[in-house]
Amino acid sequence: MFECAGGAASLNLTAMVVASAESGSIRINHFGTMLLFALLISVALAALGQRRGLERFRYAVWSFALFVLIGVGIAWIMYPLSR
Repeated sequence: MFECAGGAASLNLTAMVVASAESGSIRINHFGTMLLFALLISVALAALGQRRGLERFRYAVWSFALFVLIGVGIAWIMYPLSR
């Protein structure tokens, strides 16, 4: 999904979800799983909050963005440690 060539990283979004027609299974990579987790938790937190209507939607979007940004930030910090 992330390819590094000469120090430049590129993001391949089409590789996030790979459906296999032969086995009928779906494989999701780490980034896709993080997005799914962020979406589900953000919606759950917004639904459980005491906000109403548009405030609830804004809270879900804001928490989703923070989950993704923090997750990518932590991955970026951990990447040099894995080498």
